[in-house]
Amino acid sequence: MEVNNEFVSNFGESLVNIWTNSLDKVSASQKEVENLLLQTFTTQKESLEKIAGDMDLIQEQQKKLIAEVRDYVKQNVETVYGEQTSQTFEKWNAQLDEINNRVKQLTPTPYKESLNLLNQAQEQFQLSIKNSIEQQKKIREEALNQFKTAQKGFMDLFESNTKMAFNLFK
Repeated sequence: MEVNNEFVSNFGESLVNIWTNSLDKVSASQKEVENLLLQTFTTQKESLEKIAGDMDLIQEQQKKLIAEVRDYVKQNVETVYGEQTSQTFEKWNAQLDEINNRVKQLTPTPYKESLNLLNQAQEQFQLSIKNSIEQQKKIREEALNQFKTAQKGFMDLFESNTKMAFNLFK
């Protein structure tokens, strides 16, 4: 009878090991895909932040350049044509600033808003993916626990049927 119990035990352990190893391989590949997906989100977010930062830097450089050119021109106008012409130049610059602000509303502002919206959408998508990954982990754990419970029931049934079969041949 001892040999039979050992056979049943070995058979059961083999089934459990085969199924568990298969589940581990599937789980490992899912984890790898999940990690690659999360890395992609991080890289995309860094790229979006760099683009937004670069746009801000370009705008700051443009402001500095315009301010330097205006100061230089104003000094030259004042030196050559006097203070009255310099004041006229300042008024003209104020009008130019108004036009520049309108153009700014048509060009960089929509790009920035689009980047912000894209970044927010990406963050929401990343959050939903993370939630999905957590759910998948729970499902994998539950499946393994259910399998172990079912396997134990199967092994108990197999063992009792094997004992009954051997008792018939005694």
